Amino acid sequence: MANQFLTNDIVTFEALDVLENTDSVMIQINSEYSDEFEFGGAVLGQTLNIRKPPRYIGRLGQAAQIEAITETQVPLTLSFQRGVDTQVSSQQLTLDIDNYRERVVKPQIVRLVNLIDQDCCNLSQGLNNFVGVPGVTPTSLTTYGLAKVKLDNMAAPDDDGRYNFLNPIADFTLMDNLKGLFHTGKEISSQYDSGSMTKSSTLGAKWYMDQNIYAQTVGTFSGTPTTNGVPANGATSIVTQSWGSNVSSLNAGDVISFISASTPVNGINPQSFQSTGQPMQFVVTANVSDSGGAMTIPIAPAIYATGNLQNVTNLPATSTAIYVYDTPAASFASISGKVSPQNLAVHKDFGTLAMVDMPLPGGTDKAYRASSRKSGKSLRVIRDYVATSDQWIQRLDTLYGTAVLRQELGCRVGG
Repeated sequence: MANQFLTNDIVTFEALDVLENTDSVMIQINSEYSDEFEFGGAVLGQTLNIRKPPRYIGRLGQAAQIEAITETQVPLTLSFQRGVDTQVSSQQLTLDIDNYRERVVKPQIVRLVNLIDQDCCNLSQGLNNFVGVPGVTPTSLTTYGLAKVKLDNMAAPDDDGRYNFLNPIADFTLMDNLKGLFHTGKEISSQYDSGSMTKSSTLGAKWYMDQNIYAQTVGTFSGTPTTNGVPANGATSIVTQSWGSNVSSLNAGDVISFISASTPVNGINPQSFQSTGQPMQFVVTANVSDSGGAMTIPIAPAIYATGNLQNVTNLPATSTAIYVYDTPAASFASISGKVSPQNLAVHKDFGTLAMVDMPLPGGTDKAYRASSRKSGKSLRVIRDYVATSDQWIQRLDTLYGTAVLRQELGCRVGG
């Protein structure tokens, strides 16, 4: 059969097909908010405020107890316009579609997928739940079981939407250490053939290896830090004291908790409002440092000890000890400054990737867009001809934003 000149619509739909058939965080997380940008023409930097459902305490007995409807919002901004641009010759455009897909389109999409997936993996920096030890690759299924406990305690849906994403060394280490345990013959065969936990189902979650797992650089700190005063209910920052005499710093994405036997600051199940029996963890939302032993640390989520947004059993009392990544002050040196991959145990609704349709400009040789409402993915391909070199400039673009929707539906597993 004679070769056919590839039209721009064929190239665009081939690119979308390759994009949709990848295994990564970007494919599995929520993408339903793509449609919210559909009307009026989405542009880079546009923001949508996503409403989170209200929480209610409920009552016992016949007497009505009116509760306020308190909605909270999460901003989702179209922060990223990414693309891969190439020049192709007239000769290359006469390739049959299978050859063109393998030689031209697939390498473009592989790179684009990696860029998008990095942005999705970076959402781990906004999650407050953490298990493991920074800088130490987990070798036991127990660590991931503790991450499952975090999700269960936070009332994450126990459905087909749970996923574990591991970087290559964590993936292989776990697979190697599980080889002596019982699995179905099919799963053993799959893990042996691939050398990976990929696509197996264990602990109620599907497992994937992802090379783009975010690596958190832990701050550098010392001393025996404690809280300085009692924060207000709903506070988004904590005043602290007694850090080391040298400059101490925490980085955005570091995790702290408040430990006290007499006034425990334990987490609250958002459905039952019962204590989880475990210290509530908070993520540091911006870099902070101080050389005088005091730091005011911005945190998320906001800390509530009462009301329908309650997430802790008690507000931290004055001089409550501060742990960093569940590590007490006596062991700070073991984690300070570590680089720690942040493997993920999440429900797909912990975050979102909103990828939107881009406008098609005039004055070009070809401009075409392909999108899928089912997957929430959209691509645009523009082609222009350069007569002096008989080359076609072909640019591939996508516009999207990412956001953590519900912190309680995700847990980081340090590595």
